[in-house]
Amino acid sequence: MGLKDDIYKAFVKNLGEDNVNATSDGQKKVDELAKDLSKAIQTFLLAQDFKVDKLSAPVVQTSVNGVLTTPIPSTPAAVPPGGLVNLLGQGPFVIETSADVDVNQPGASMGAQNASNNSLVKLRVVKKDSE
Repeated sequence: MGLKDDIYKAFVKNLGEDNVNATSDGQKKVDELAKDLSKAIQTFLLAQDFKVDKLSAPVVQTSVNGVLTTPIPSTPAAVPPGGLVNLLGQGPFVIETSADVDVNQPGASMGAQNASNNSLVKLRVVKKDSE
């Protein structure tokens, strides 16, 4: 089942099965209308730009030659167990964190200003609507 089938069922429900099935021409017209509306809706959605309101994505950063590629935390609470020696000693190091976007807290992660407003999400066709 796909969007077209759902639209067809909505027409049958609204117009009545007897009216839709009265002639094969009537069935064909409702089927074509459902197919055309399905394509129109899909085309409309694919053309839209969406913004991210809230997102948390995992970020893994590694060091190169034992040198940390991420700034060292400036607050003692952010220093990992073992202190700065672990950050500056033998590598490679792996730092796991997240990149967060929240429309209600712009710049909440990684110092990004207006990360939500700068986001862009596009839809794309992954599978065709089944008829």
